[in-house]
Amino acid sequence: MGYKPVYATDNDASIRLEEARPIVNGGQIYLKGNLLLINETGEGIHLIDNTDPEAPQNRGFLKILGAENMAMKDGTLYVNQFMSVLAIDVNDLNNIRVLSEHESILNREDLNVAVPPGTGYYFECADPKKGRVVGWQLTTINNPKCYR
Repeated sequence: MGYKPVYATDNDASIRLEEARPIVNGGQIYLKGNLLLINETGEGIHLIDNTDPEAPQNRGFLKILGAENMAMKDGTLYVNQFMSVLAIDVNDLNNIRVLSEHESILNREDLNVAVPPGTGYYFECADPKKGRVVGWQLTTINNPKCYR
């Protein structure tokens, strides 16, 4: 048993609108007119049409891997993506677009992980070519080169 790095790649950083899906680990909720935005912690934002509060319609899922917190002002959604902050225009659900990205402005010690937690374990050495290490998974590993 040892630790294997979990990487965030450029593909993980892409923001895209996907089909609606069930809410599993809901977090913060924001209301903009008849639009409810519900954070799926670490995964993205559910877009719910709340025109009829007795029968809300799940319209889609805005995939933003690493999203944990969000705020909204004047139709602009501000959300973290790992250590970055994104500003996303959500005024038109058919034309959602990222307005800006401010990389690495959040000081997140839990995401700045060059080595796994604890000591006394072998682990796979991190490979920067695979992306940024965003976590560690305790699993069976073969022939590890690093120890802590």
